[in-house]
Amino acid sequence: MPSSKKTHRKKKVGNYPYFTVMFSITLSLFVVGLFALIFLHAHKLSKIIKENIEINIILNSNISPAEIDEVKQIISTQPYLLNSYNDDKEIKFISKEEAKKIFIKEYGEDFTKALTDNPLYPSFVIKVNPAFSDSTHLKMITQELQKIDGVKEVYYREDIINKVNENIKTLSLIFVGFSLILILASVLLINNTIKLAFYSQRFLIRSMQLVGATKGFIQRPFLWHAIVQGFFSGVLSVIFLCALLYYAYREIKELSVLKEYDSIIIVLGSLLILGIVIGFLSSYSAVNRYLKMSLDELY
Repeated sequence: MPSSKKTHRKKKVGNYPYFTVMFSITLSLFVVGLFALIFLHAHKLSKIIKENIEINIILNSNISPAEIDEVKQIISTQPYLLNSYNDDKEIKFISKEEAKKIFIKEYGEDFTKALTDNPLYPSFVIKVNPAFSDSTHLKMITQELQKIDGVKEVYYREDIINKVNENIKTLSLIFVGFSLILILASVLLINNTIKLAFYSQRFLIRSMQLVGATKGFIQRPFLWHAIVQGFFSGVLSVIFLCALLYYAYREIKELSVLKEYDSIIIVLGSLLILGIVIGFLSSYSAVNRYLKMSLDELY
């Protein structure tokens, strides 16, 4: 009669359901990273909107070229003037002739047929540094510009700019609130998943204690596995996010304007660190919890 052999699978220290834990960490990091990338792109969009805020400076009709240069020089030295990406100041002069062409193009009527003189005024159009785009600074800028000799009037679309600033502020608060809630939920999810996974190891931890194993010796394999899991979970979440970004940039061409590679790299790198830190701390907490439990509490 053939002898039957029973195979017993030896339980190893730190041997718990890796897939479940890694799936939980990867999913949480992916969601956090996705929200962070959405926030980055929204922040870039708000920055672009603010960089396109314009102030119109109407000059006197009889202003001389020398006075125009003087006004331009004064404005160019102001800190609220936006610098373009090629370090040029965002200040544009519009002569009376250019103003006439713009008027005809926009309204389709040539007023020179009825008038002998051009009634339009020369002007400067400036773009404001985003740091000075709030209502308080814009009013202060307007008052300062109004005091310059040769300036007749200064105006900007106050109603639209106030609405834009209000919407950006509201969206920023919503994003920050959701981010905090999302990070907290992700940490709790990962922490609870690891604690449940460690539940199957509670008797093994107690057995090691009974044979005289030190606290550090028991913790070491669990913490090492947690670091490895956190790292690979971070890598997987980064791969999925990169694939999603590639697809989004390819399908929506306008999104390429909002790309900021430095910020994206920081977010993706932070996910790797976050996965390792959360996994390590959750595992450390779970192991210590079972190390402190009495035998009755383990059941």
